[in-house]
Amino acid sequence: MSYQFKLAETADEFDQLRRLNHRIFAEEVGQHPADASGLLIDRFESKSEYWIAVHNGALVGMLSVHDQPPYSVEKRLPSPEALDHWPSPKLEVRLLAIDPEHRNRLVLLGLLGNMAVQALHRGYATILASGITGRLEMYRRFGFEELGPPVEDGRAAFVPLALRLDRLPRKIRHEIGLWLKRGAVS
Repeated sequence: MSYQFKLAETADEFDQLRRLNHRIFAEEVGQHPADASGLLIDRFESKSEYWIAVHNGALVGMLSVHDQPPYSVEKRLPSPEALDHWPSPKLEVRLLAIDPEHRNRLVLLGLLGNMAVQALHRGYATILASGITGRLEMYRRFGFEELGPPVEDGRAAFVPLALRLDRLPRKIRHEIGLWLKRGAVS
């Protein structure tokens, strides 16, 4: 399968990412109540960028990022001051969502690879995230550290996480390098 990875720009892309957001976080994960419109608008949409994966004209994956406090991870911390110990500037990664039919290594690496390349290029020092408890091993492979215990949100539980970009594991840096050689960043 071939995929295009890019930043969301058009009204149609934003409509599709809101629909994917609803399918994953309302219907599948149960973090939010389902809505008859089939849309879930991110409360941080106005201050976020959205990396998207497109296959045959359809949006099949997304990842949002923003660098403006307050961060959503703060509400999952035992104390918001816990972020003070992490170097700035900080980038929060949110809403990693991939259509179940396209959950594969290529889409995951495409979204995370493009985001990581841009984060390094823009000089971010720390990436913040909230990981669903059932997927913590994936975050650990990337080098994320847990900042506190799981916090329930709807039917899901999330763990606050942080990663210093200067401590990215060698294997992940290697894969980002391969990603750059492929010219995958749009």
